[in-house]
Amino acid sequence: MNLDYQLTSDDDEWFEGLESDEDSVEMGSAVQVNDPISSLGLKVPLMVEIGTSMKNALEILQGKEQNCVLVVRNNILEGILTERDILLKITGKGFDLDLVTVDEFMTENPEYLSPEDPLAYALNKMHIGGFRHVPIVNDLNEPVGLISIGNIISTIADYFSMEIINLPPLDRIIDSDMQEGG
Repeated sequence: MNLDYQLTSDDDEWFEGLESDEDSVEMGSAVQVNDPISSLGLKVPLMVEIGTSMKNALEILQGKEQNCVLVVRNNILEGILTERDILLKITGKGFDLDLVTVDEFMTENPEYLSPEDPLAYALNKMHIGGFRHVPIVNDLNEPVGLISIGNIISTIADYFSMEIINLPPLDRIIDSDMQEGG
């Protein structure tokens, strides 16, 4: 298999942007599992009040391109509604989305963490509980953030960005003439 790859002028510009003088490269410190969750700089989560119609909740999710919303009562965490809940409990079941509310389909009393908890706690909850999202709340049980597996992967990818960017294309790693699997 002969793979000739020619760079175009656009590619040259892109690669030049990646090149740097070794002395000027400053590598940030790696995220440690005992670092507080707040060190990830999480955004304020999407929230809706108990009793919000599913139609409104879905419009909020679609407008913000998020995949879960925290459900609150007077700004206190009551539940979480994720894309998994929507797919498994709502899609194709014929519900009138103007009539049903988020509290009918949310996961009640979700497990949560505080901003001071170590990242390891979030990883443990996600692994053991099979969660993709864990709400972050303050001492009054008010949501202040939401950590997702995507946040963790993004943080790792940012730290190892040069190693990831410099990976060869997949067609150079896999021999397409070779049968895969058993």
